[in-house]
Amino acid sequence: MARRILHLDIDAFLATVEQLRDPVLLGKPVAVGTGVVASRSYEAKARGVQTAMPLHEALRRCPELVVREGDSRLAERYRQAVAGVVRQFSPVVEICSLDDFYADLTGVPLRIAQALDDPTRADSERSLVALCRQLRARVRAETGLSIAQGIGSTRTVARLATTKAKPGGICEVPPGAELDFLAGFAVEQVPGIGPRTVELLHQVGVATVRELWALDRELLRQSFGARGEEIWRRCRGLDDTPVRSTPLLRSICRETSFEPRCDAGSQPRDFLRAMLAYLLDRAASELRQQQLRARTVQVRLHHVDGVGQERSRSLAAATDRTDVLMAAAAALLDELLARRVLVRLVGVTLSSLAAEGARQGRLFDDGGAARRRLFAAVDAVRQRHGFGAVVLGAASELLGQLPHGRHGFRLRTPSLTK
Repeated sequence: MARRILHLDIDAFLATVEQLRDPVLLGKPVAVGTGVVASRSYEAKARGVQTAMPLHEALRRCPELVVREGDSRLAERYRQAVAGVVRQFSPVVEICSLDDFYADLTGVPLRIAQALDDPTRADSERSLVALCRQLRARVRAETGLSIAQGIGSTRTVARLATTKAKPGGICEVPPGAELDFLAGFAVEQVPGIGPRTVELLHQVGVATVRELWALDRELLRQSFGARGEEIWRRCRGLDDTPVRSTPLLRSICRETSFEPRCDAGSQPRDFLRAMLAYLLDRAASELRQQQLRARTVQVRLHHVDGVGQERSRSLAAATDRTDVLMAAAAALLDELLARRVLVRLVGVTLSSLAAEGARQGRLFDDGGAARRRLFAAVDAVRQRHGFGAVVLGAASELLGQLPHGRHGFRLRTPSLTK
Protein backbone atom coordinates (compact mmCIF):
# COMPACT_ATOMS: atom_id res chain seq x y z
CA MET A 1 0.00 0.00 0.00
CA ALA A 2 1.43 3.38 -1.03
CA ARG A 3 2.09 5.79 1.82
CA ARG A 4 -0.22 8.81 1.94
CA ILE A 5 1.12 11.67 4.04
CA LEU A 6 -0.84 14.85 4.71
CA HIS A 7 0.86 18.15 5.50
CA LEU A 8 -1.34 20.92 6.85
CA ASP A 9 -0.39 24.58 7.28
CA ILE A 10 -2.54 27.27 8.92
CA ASP A 11 -2.79 30.28 6.65
CA ALA A 12 -1.41 33.54 8.15
CA PHE A 13 -1.83 31.97 11.57
CA LEU A 14 -0.91 34.67 14.11
CA ALA A 15 -2.44 37.47 12.05
CA THR A 16 -5.67 35.50 11.61
CA VAL A 17 -5.83 34.85 15.36
CA GLU A 18 -5.71 38.62 15.90
CA GLN A 19 -8.52 39.09 13.38
CA LEU A 20 -10.63 36.44 15.10
CA ARG A 21 -9.98 38.04 18.49
CA ASP A 22 -10.98 41.46 17.18
CA PRO A 23 -13.49 41.11 14.30
CA VAL A 24 -13.02 44.81 13.47
CA LEU A 25 -9.72 43.72 11.87
CA LEU A 26 -11.36 41.29 9.44
CA GLY A 27 -10.56 42.35 5.88
CA LYS A 28 -7.87 44.78 7.02
CA PRO A 29 -4.08 44.45 6.60
CA VAL A 30 -2.71 43.08 9.88
CA ALA A 31 0.84 42.23 10.96
CA VAL A 32 2.03 40.54 14.14
CA GLY A 33 5.50 41.18 15.46
CA THR A 34 7.85 43.39 17.46
CA GLY A 35 10.61 44.80 15.30
CA VAL A 36 10.01 42.47 12.37
CA VAL A 37 6.90 40.93 10.83
CA ALA A 38 6.34 37.46 12.29
CA SER A 39 3.00 36.96 10.52
CA ARG A 40 0.86 39.01 8.17
CA SER A 41 -2.64 38.70 6.84
CA TYR A 42 -3.24 38.13 3.14
CA GLU A 43 -4.61 41.67 2.93
CA ALA A 44 -1.19 42.88 4.14
CA LYS A 45 0.62 40.56 1.73
CA ALA A 46 -1.32 42.06 -1.17
CA ARG A 47 0.12 45.46 -0.17
CA GLY A 48 3.72 44.22 -0.21
CA VAL A 49 4.18 43.21 3.43
CA GLN A 50 6.29 40.06 3.86
CA THR A 51 7.29 37.96 6.86
CA ALA A 52 10.72 38.75 8.37
CA MET A 53 10.42 42.31 6.99
CA PRO A 54 11.30 45.14 9.42
CA LEU A 55 8.12 46.72 10.73
CA HIS A 56 9.21 50.21 9.69
CA GLU A 57 9.52 48.98 6.09
CA ALA A 58 6.15 47.22 6.32
CA LEU A 59 4.53 50.46 7.53
CA ARG A 60 6.21 52.39 4.73
CA ARG A 61 4.73 50.02 2.15
CA CYS A 62 1.36 49.85 3.86
CA PRO A 63 0.65 52.92 6.05
CA GLU A 64 -2.77 51.56 7.03
CA LEU A 65 -1.18 48.37 8.42
CA VAL A 66 -2.48 47.37 11.87
CA VAL A 67 0.40 46.05 13.98
CA ARG A 68 -0.22 43.81 17.00
CA GLU A 69 2.23 42.10 19.34
CA GLY A 70 0.20 38.88 19.28
CA ASP A 71 -1.03 36.61 22.05
CA SER A 72 0.98 33.38 22.28
CA ARG A 73 -1.41 31.83 24.79
CA LEU A 74 -4.44 32.41 22.61
CA ALA A 75 -2.53 31.14 19.57
CA GLU A 76 -1.62 27.98 21.47
CA ARG A 77 -5.29 27.33 22.23
CA TYR A 78 -6.14 27.69 18.54
CA ARG A 79 -3.28 25.37 17.59
CA GLN A 80 -4.44 22.70 20.02
CA ALA A 81 -7.96 23.04 18.63
CA VAL A 82 -6.70 22.41 15.08
CA ALA A 83 -4.66 19.41 16.30
CA GLY A 84 -7.81 18.02 17.91
CA VAL A 85 -9.70 18.23 14.62
CA VAL A 86 -6.88 16.54 12.66
CA ARG A 87 -6.81 13.70 15.21
CA GLN A 88 -10.43 12.97 14.30
CA PHE A 89 -9.18 11.99 10.82
CA SER A 90 -5.93 10.17 11.64
CA PRO A 91 -4.54 8.45 14.74
CA VAL A 92 -0.99 9.58 13.85
CA VAL A 93 -0.62 13.36 14.00
CA GLU A 94 2.67 15.20 14.40
CA ILE A 95 2.71 18.85 15.50
CA CYS A 96 5.86 20.27 13.91
CA SER A 97 5.83 23.97 14.71
CA LEU A 98 3.46 26.75 15.60
CA ASP A 99 1.32 26.39 12.47
CA ASP A 100 2.04 23.15 10.62
CA PHE A 101 1.19 19.49 11.13
CA TYR A 102 1.74 16.10 9.50
CA ALA A 103 -0.76 13.25 9.54
CA ASP A 104 -0.30 9.72 8.23
CA LEU A 105 -3.41 8.74 6.28
CA THR A 106 -2.01 5.36 5.23
CA GLY A 107 -4.15 2.50 6.43
CA VAL A 108 -7.08 4.54 7.71
CA PRO A 109 -9.49 2.46 5.61
CA LEU A 110 -12.87 3.60 6.93
CA ARG A 111 -12.14 7.29 6.61
CA ILE A 112 -10.45 6.87 3.25
CA ALA A 113 -13.22 4.68 1.84
CA GLN A 114 -15.79 7.33 2.78
CA ALA A 115 -13.77 9.97 0.95
CA LEU A 116 -13.14 8.12 -2.29
CA ASP A 117 -15.35 8.83 -5.26
CA ASP A 118 -14.94 5.26 -6.51
CA PRO A 119 -13.76 2.70 -3.91
CA THR A 120 -13.25 0.10 -6.66
CA ARG A 121 -10.33 1.98 -8.19
CA ALA A 122 -6.74 0.82 -7.77
CA ASP A 123 -4.72 2.38 -4.95
CA SER A 124 -2.72 4.49 -7.40
CA GLU A 125 -5.93 6.04 -8.76
CA ARG A 126 -7.53 6.91 -5.45
CA SER A 127 -7.80 10.50 -4.29
CA LEU A 128 -7.92 11.90 -0.76
CA VAL A 129 -9.09 15.36 -1.83
CA ALA A 130 -12.65 14.70 -0.64
CA LEU A 131 -11.32 13.70 2.80
CA CYS A 132 -9.25 16.89 2.94
CA ARG A 133 -12.30 18.96 2.07
CA GLN A 134 -14.08 17.49 5.08
CA LEU A 135 -11.08 18.28 7.28
CA ARG A 136 -10.82 21.84 5.95
CA ALA A 137 -14.53 22.47 6.55
CA ARG A 138 -14.36 21.15 10.11
CA VAL A 139 -11.31 23.26 11.00
CA ARG A 140 -13.09 26.33 9.61
CA ALA A 141 -16.30 25.56 11.51
CA GLU A 142 -14.60 24.85 14.86
CA THR A 143 -11.84 27.48 14.83
CA GLY A 144 -12.52 30.00 12.07
CA LEU A 145 -9.04 29.35 10.65
CA SER A 146 -8.13 28.65 7.02
CA ILE A 147 -5.73 25.80 6.21
CA ALA A 148 -3.73 24.70 3.17
CA GLN A 149 -3.15 20.96 2.64
CA GLY A 150 -0.65 18.93 0.65
CA ILE A 151 -0.82 15.16 0.09
CA GLY A 152 2.03 12.95 -1.11
CA SER A 153 3.87 9.70 -0.58
CA THR A 154 6.60 11.38 1.55
CA ARG A 155 6.85 14.21 4.03
CA THR A 156 8.89 16.25 1.55
CA VAL A 157 6.39 15.87 -1.28
CA ALA A 158 3.46 16.64 1.02
CA ARG A 159 5.12 19.76 2.42
CA LEU A 160 6.01 21.10 -1.03
CA ALA A 161 2.48 20.33 -2.21
CA THR A 162 1.18 22.60 0.56
CA THR A 163 3.14 25.52 -0.92
CA LYS A 164 1.13 25.03 -4.13
CA ALA A 165 -2.14 24.91 -2.15
CA LYS A 166 -1.79 28.24 -0.31
CA PRO A 167 -3.98 29.89 0.68
CA GLY A 168 -6.78 27.57 1.72
CA GLY A 169 -6.41 25.01 -1.06
CA ILE A 170 -5.60 21.32 -1.47
CA CYS A 171 -2.82 19.88 -3.65
CA GLU A 172 -2.46 16.12 -4.05
CA VAL A 173 0.51 14.44 -5.75
CA PRO A 174 -0.63 10.98 -6.94
CA PRO A 175 1.66 7.98 -6.37
CA GLY A 176 4.15 7.73 -9.24
CA ALA A 177 4.03 11.45 -10.07
CA GLU A 178 6.62 12.53 -7.47
CA LEU A 179 9.52 13.17 -9.88
CA ASP A 180 7.49 15.31 -12.26
CA PHE A 181 6.18 17.29 -9.32
CA LEU A 182 9.57 17.87 -7.67
CA ALA A 183 11.55 18.74 -10.81
CA GLY A 184 10.70 22.43 -11.02
CA PHE A 185 11.25 23.41 -7.38
CA ALA A 186 14.21 25.59 -6.47
CA VAL A 187 16.68 23.77 -4.21
CA GLU A 188 16.11 26.32 -1.41
CA GLN A 189 12.45 25.28 -1.24
CA VAL A 190 13.28 21.67 -0.36
CA PRO A 191 12.95 21.04 3.41
CA GLY A 192 16.33 20.27 4.97
CA ILE A 193 18.42 22.23 2.46
CA GLY A 194 19.72 25.23 4.40
CA PRO A 195 21.20 28.54 3.19
CA ARG A 196 24.82 27.36 3.30
CA THR A 197 24.02 24.23 1.26
CA VAL A 198 22.04 26.32 -1.22
CA GLU A 199 25.00 28.66 -1.62
CA LEU A 200 27.38 25.77 -2.38
CA LEU A 201 24.92 24.22 -4.85
CA HIS A 202 24.51 27.55 -6.64
CA GLN A 203 28.30 27.79 -6.95
CA VAL A 204 28.30 24.59 -9.03
CA GLY A 205 25.35 25.71 -11.13
CA VAL A 206 22.57 23.79 -9.36
CA ALA A 207 19.45 25.91 -8.85
CA THR A 208 16.57 23.43 -9.24
CA VAL A 209 15.76 19.92 -8.15
CA ARG A 210 16.00 18.74 -11.76
CA GLU A 211 19.58 20.07 -11.97
CA LEU A 212 20.43 18.48 -8.64
CA TRP A 213 19.53 15.06 -10.06
CA ALA A 214 22.63 15.32 -12.26
CA LEU A 215 24.92 15.30 -9.20
CA ASP A 216 26.37 11.93 -8.26
CA ARG A 217 25.01 10.39 -5.09
CA GLU A 218 28.50 9.70 -3.74
CA LEU A 219 29.57 13.27 -4.48
CA LEU A 220 26.69 14.61 -2.41
CA ARG A 221 27.57 12.24 0.42
CA GLN A 222 31.23 13.28 0.39
CA SER A 223 30.34 16.98 0.17
CA PHE A 224 27.61 17.12 2.82
CA GLY A 225 27.98 13.91 4.83
CA ALA A 226 24.82 12.20 5.99
CA ARG A 227 22.84 15.29 4.94
CA GLY A 228 23.98 14.69 1.34
CA GLU A 229 22.39 11.24 1.32
CA GLU A 230 19.24 12.75 2.78
CA ILE A 231 19.12 15.43 0.08
CA TRP A 232 19.62 12.83 -2.67
CA ARG A 233 16.67 10.77 -1.39
CA ARG A 234 14.33 13.69 -0.70
CA CYS A 235 14.79 15.17 -4.16
CA ARG A 236 13.81 11.84 -5.73
CA GLY A 237 10.67 11.31 -3.67
CA LEU A 238 12.32 8.51 -1.67
CA ASP A 239 12.16 10.07 1.78
CA ASP A 240 10.83 7.40 4.14
CA THR A 241 10.94 9.45 7.36
CA PRO A 242 7.82 8.43 9.31
CA VAL A 243 5.22 10.71 10.84
CA ARG A 244 5.76 10.53 14.59
CA SER A 245 2.67 11.06 16.69
CA THR A 246 2.98 13.98 19.10
CA PRO A 247 2.15 12.67 22.58
CA LEU A 248 -1.31 13.48 23.88
CA LEU A 249 -1.71 15.65 26.95
CA ARG A 250 -0.63 14.13 30.25
CA SER A 251 -2.09 16.93 32.31
CA ILE A 252 -3.92 20.22 31.94
CA CYS A 253 -2.59 23.10 33.99
CA ARG A 254 -3.90 26.61 34.59
CA GLU A 255 -2.29 29.11 36.96
CA THR A 256 -1.78 32.82 37.46
CA SER A 257 0.15 35.14 39.74
CA PHE A 258 -1.03 38.48 41.08
CA GLU A 259 -0.13 41.22 43.53
CA PRO A 260 -1.84 40.36 46.81
CA ARG A 261 -3.73 43.12 48.61
CA CYS A 262 -1.30 43.87 51.42
CA ASP A 263 -3.83 46.12 53.14
CA ALA A 264 -6.47 43.43 53.36
CA GLY A 265 -5.45 42.53 56.92
CA SER A 266 -6.12 38.85 56.37
CA GLN A 267 -5.99 36.21 53.68
CA PRO A 268 -8.35 37.23 50.80
CA ARG A 269 -10.08 33.86 50.74
CA ASP A 270 -13.05 34.89 48.60
CA PHE A 271 -10.74 36.27 45.94
CA LEU A 272 -8.56 33.13 45.93
CA ARG A 273 -11.62 30.88 45.79
CA ALA A 274 -12.99 32.89 42.84
CA MET A 275 -9.64 32.78 41.04
CA LEU A 276 -9.37 29.02 41.57
CA ALA A 277 -12.93 28.57 40.28
CA TYR A 278 -12.08 30.46 37.10
CA LEU A 279 -8.83 28.54 36.51
CA LEU A 280 -10.59 25.22 37.17
CA ASP A 281 -13.37 26.20 34.76
CA ARG A 282 -10.80 26.90 32.03
CA ALA A 283 -9.02 23.60 32.69
CA ALA A 284 -12.26 21.60 32.68
CA SER A 285 -13.37 23.28 29.45
CA GLU A 286 -10.08 22.25 27.83
CA LEU A 287 -10.58 18.75 29.21
CA ARG A 288 -13.93 18.42 27.44
CA GLN A 289 -12.57 19.96 24.25
CA GLN A 290 -9.86 17.30 24.17
CA GLN A 291 -12.51 14.63 24.86
CA LEU A 292 -10.72 13.58 28.05
CA ARG A 293 -11.64 13.00 31.69
CA ALA A 294 -9.47 13.56 34.76
CA ARG A 295 -9.26 11.61 37.98
CA THR A 296 -6.69 13.64 39.94
CA VAL A 297 -7.00 17.29 40.98
CA GLN A 298 -4.00 19.23 42.30
CA VAL A 299 -4.08 22.76 43.75
CA ARG A 300 -0.92 24.76 44.48
CA LEU A 301 -0.17 28.08 46.12
CA HIS A 302 2.96 30.24 46.27
CA HIS A 303 3.17 32.73 49.12
CA VAL A 304 4.85 36.13 49.24
CA ASP A 305 7.55 34.71 51.56
CA GLY A 306 8.63 32.25 48.82
CA VAL A 307 7.03 29.16 50.33
CA GLY A 308 5.11 26.91 47.92
CA GLN A 309 2.44 24.40 48.88
CA GLU A 310 0.39 21.87 46.97
CA ARG A 311 -2.24 19.25 47.65
CA SER A 312 -3.82 16.66 45.37
CA ARG A 313 -6.80 14.35 45.53
CA SER A 314 -7.90 11.43 43.39
CA LEU A 315 -11.59 11.01 42.64
CA ALA A 316 -13.46 7.73 42.75
CA ALA A 317 -13.95 7.97 38.97
CA ALA A 318 -12.54 10.15 36.21
CA THR A 319 -14.82 13.01 35.18
CA ASP A 320 -15.02 16.10 32.96
CA ARG A 321 -17.68 17.86 35.05
CA THR A 322 -16.64 21.29 36.29
CA ASP A 323 -18.77 21.07 39.45
CA VAL A 324 -17.27 17.75 40.61
CA LEU A 325 -13.72 18.89 39.93
CA MET A 326 -14.35 22.23 41.63
CA ALA A 327 -15.69 20.59 44.77
CA ALA A 328 -12.42 18.67 45.10
CA ALA A 329 -10.31 21.74 44.30
CA ALA A 330 -12.15 23.93 46.82
CA ALA A 331 -11.57 21.38 49.59
CA LEU A 332 -7.87 21.31 48.75
CA LEU A 333 -7.70 25.11 48.80
CA ASP A 334 -9.21 25.19 52.29
CA GLU A 335 -6.49 22.79 53.47
CA LEU A 336 -3.75 24.95 51.94
CA LEU A 337 -4.97 28.22 53.46
CA ALA A 338 -3.90 27.26 56.96
CA ARG A 339 -0.90 29.63 56.73
CA ARG A 340 -1.67 33.30 57.46
CA VAL A 341 0.65 34.58 54.73
CA LEU A 342 -0.55 36.35 51.60
CA VAL A 343 -0.66 34.33 48.39
CA ARG A 344 0.87 35.56 45.13
CA LEU A 345 0.15 32.53 42.85
CA VAL A 346 -2.65 30.00 42.59
CA GLY A 347 -2.79 27.10 40.16
CA VAL A 348 -4.71 23.93 39.39
CA THR A 349 -3.68 20.78 37.49
CA LEU A 350 -5.93 18.01 36.20
CA SER A 351 -4.10 14.73 35.66
CA SER A 352 -4.59 10.96 35.41
CA LEU A 353 -6.28 11.72 32.10
CA ALA A 354 -8.29 9.13 30.20
CA ALA A 355 -10.11 9.24 26.90
CA GLU A 356 -13.86 9.44 26.97
CA GLY A 357 -15.51 6.04 26.93
CA ALA A 358 -18.36 4.09 28.38
CA ARG A 359 -19.28 5.13 31.91
CA GLN A 360 -20.25 2.64 34.59
CA GLY A 361 -23.90 3.24 35.36
CA ARG A 362 -25.64 2.98 38.71
CA LEU A 363 -29.17 1.89 39.56
CA PHE A 364 -31.47 4.91 40.14
CA ASP A 365 -28.65 7.31 39.15
CA ASP A 366 -28.53 9.20 35.88
CA GLY A 367 -24.76 9.56 36.25
CA GLY A 368 -24.98 13.36 36.20
CA ALA A 369 -26.35 13.36 32.65
CA ALA A 370 -28.24 16.60 33.25
CA ARG A 371 -25.10 18.36 34.47
CA ARG A 372 -23.09 17.05 31.53
CA ARG A 373 -25.73 18.43 29.16
CA LEU A 374 -25.49 21.75 30.98
CA PHE A 375 -21.73 21.97 30.53
CA ALA A 376 -22.04 20.89 26.90
CA ALA A 377 -24.43 23.80 26.37
CA VAL A 378 -22.01 26.19 28.10
CA ASP A 379 -19.18 24.94 25.86
CA ALA A 380 -21.34 25.49 22.78
CA VAL A 381 -22.10 29.09 23.79
CA ARG A 382 -18.42 29.76 24.45
CA GLN A 383 -17.42 28.17 21.18
CA ARG A 384 -19.64 30.63 19.36
CA HIS A 385 -19.31 33.79 21.47
CA GLY A 386 -16.01 33.38 23.34
CA PHE A 387 -15.08 31.95 26.73
CA GLY A 388 -16.07 35.16 28.48
CA ALA A 389 -19.69 34.83 27.36
CA VAL A 390 -20.47 32.68 30.44
CA VAL A 391 -19.02 33.07 33.94
CA LEU A 392 -19.69 30.13 36.26
CA GLY A 393 -20.12 29.89 40.01
CA ALA A 394 -17.66 31.54 42.35
CA ALA A 395 -15.70 32.98 39.42
CA SER A 396 -18.40 35.66 39.14
CA GLU A 397 -16.77 37.31 42.19
CA LEU A 398 -13.97 38.42 39.83
CA LEU A 399 -16.36 40.59 37.82
CA GLY A 400 -15.44 44.20 38.50
CA GLN A 401 -12.07 43.18 39.96
CA LEU A 402 -10.37 42.05 36.73
CA PRO A 403 -10.72 43.20 33.09
CA HIS A 404 -13.22 40.94 31.34
CA GLY A 405 -13.94 40.44 27.64
CA ARG A 406 -14.82 37.95 24.93
CA HIS A 407 -11.99 35.60 25.86
CA GLY A 408 -12.58 35.75 29.62
CA PHE A 409 -10.73 37.55 32.41
CA ARG A 410 -7.40 39.11 31.56
CA LEU A 411 -4.99 37.55 34.03
CA ARG A 412 -1.59 38.89 34.93
CA THR A 413 0.29 35.69 34.01
CA PRO A 414 -2.01 33.02 32.54
CA SER A 415 -0.37 29.64 31.93
CA LEU A 416 -0.61 27.22 29.02
CA THR A 417 -1.65 23.61 28.96
CA LYS A 418 1.28 21.31 29.72
